[in-house]
Amino acid sequence: MEKSTKNNVDFKAVFKETLNSMTLIPLMISGGRSNVTTRCNSNITLTDMRAQYASRVLSNIFAYKDQNTEIILTSIKNSDNKSLSSTITCVVGPVINPSTKKKDVKTSFEEYMRLRQLHVKSRHPTEGLAGLEIDPQFREAIKVLYNRSRVACILQKFSDGVDCSLYPPLPTLDMTNFKLLKHKAEIEITSKYIAGFVPMLNKFSLTRIAKITSELWRFLLFLSQDYSHYYSSVRTLCDEHNRSHPTMHARIWMLKVILTIYDAAFAILNLKPLQYV
Repeated sequence: MEKSTKNNVDFKAVFKETLNSMTLIPLMISGGRSNVTTRCNSNITLTDMRAQYASRVLSNIFAYKDQNTEIILTSIKNSDNKSLSSTITCVVGPVINPSTKKKDVKTSFEEYMRLRQLHVKSRHPTEGLAGLEIDPQFREAIKVLYNRSRVACILQKFSDGVDCSLYPPLPTLDMTNFKLLKHKAEIEITSKYIAGFVPMLNKFSLTRIAKITSELWRFLLFLSQDYSHYYSSVRTLCDEHNRSHPTMHARIWMLKVILTIYDAAFAILNLKPLQYV
């Protein structure tokens, strides 16, 4: 049985504001200026690769925010620093080898990827993630990727259903009755994540530069955890047990907004979504 709770959320306003903001992020990332550079040996060690990846993420963030300050990433503590007041140098922490407990200076990125593939063994490749044995260290990453694909899969099934006249077409945002979103999880996901995503991006600052990637990832992880619980308890698409098309349409709009958040965050983090579940 679905849990309902008191609803003070203006779903329509939150969804509209978030969708309008999300459409700009890919353009800002691709068209903005990048003031992030690295001082490390490209593709030599895993720590260098970490710095290269951090550089791409920060480039995306500061292209989105259109920042003027130059960021220099280095894997060497005593690296030469520019004397410009508008330049900030950040040292990227080393990648530690779990066996030696010291900085890994021997494993190449190609070796690392081969080792990771040994930890993810597919028993039934055609069934997507259903047959995967996953290293516990990577369960969080799989959870984020998997739930993003869940959302995309439901939206695709809805679109296919509309095409074959199984479902009526999705009404516009203004014509959708969001008062039907009464489930506690719908209210919490909207108030905590949908309404909170853009403000979180906008509050990122140079004084907290080291926390940007981890905070954005933590946001996606918590969103995925809460959406996973919602997915298990609520059916979005109509079936023989749930024939309320207006409720389905309200939920489809919520999922459309959630997907734009995933995709905007993935673009910033230089991640590629799964194409199947």
